[in-house]
Amino acid sequence: MNNAELYQKNNSLQKRDAVDALEEYAAKIRWKKYGDRVIDIGCGDGGITINVLKEYMPNNFERLVGCDISENMVNFANIHHGNERTHFTTLDIEGYLPITLKNSFDHAFSFYVLHWIKHQEVAFTNIYDMLNKGGDCLLVFIGYHPIYEAYRTLARNNKWSSWLHDVDRFISPYHDSKDPEKEIKKMMEEIGFSNIEVSSKQKFFIYNSPETLKKAVQAVNPFKIPFDVFNDYFNDYMEAFRDMIQLKEENNNEPDIIKFSYNLITVYGTK
Repeated sequence: MNNAELYQKNNSLQKRDAVDALEEYAAKIRWKKYGDRVIDIGCGDGGITINVLKEYMPNNFERLVGCDISENMVNFANIHHGNERTHFTTLDIEGYLPITLKNSFDHAFSFYVLHWIKHQEVAFTNIYDMLNKGGDCLLVFIGYHPIYEAYRTLARNNKWSSWLHDVDRFISPYHDSKDPEKEIKKMMEEIGFSNIEVSSKQKFFIYNSPETLKKAVQAVNPFKIPFDVFNDYFNDYMEAFRDMIQLKEENNNEPDIIKFSYNLITVYGTK
């Protein structure tokens, strides 16, 4: 999960959904005439920050900051993407927010991060506190996803239970929620956000082969599975996943196509 090179090569789902959200909400984002200060929360290797988010920003922005809990990811991002106006730093979004980051940004973005966070109110409060008055945020994260049911199945398997003993830490707080939109909107209103929009939509994604899915799973795998048993782990993972996805052979010369659905939550709000 902290392997920046692996994540950089296997995050096509995250990139697609980031682009979709930015396209949908581009007209709502309140860009200034010049000098915007922007933060990307959970920037990972910095690829989406630079190759996706930055493409939707005006060229005359003042500062772009990417933050991530992983020091390895941040170091990789600074080496490959840092410059005089773009910087990456370590930050735990559900931890202490440094005074230097409070009331410091006109826009806060986050793609595929907040589903990792158990203390949602702390994270959303930190995002609110980062923003200047009138600033806005666009946040994209997972609600329901079949991968979480696969995790739960593996956690009940004696072969993997010692590695997945803390499985609940890595399941989205909204995976089992019957009304995540209402739940999130209420929390944001209590924090102080205005102009709140929350949508939970079913989306589909296709991996062209089990091997492609394997690399994507490995890139975001939160469990410390030893490398020498990961193939065995993935085989059991696929078995657990099989009932929740659609597998079909396009023809005799093509590998299995893996198609699955999940719910993606998109949040917009202003301070």
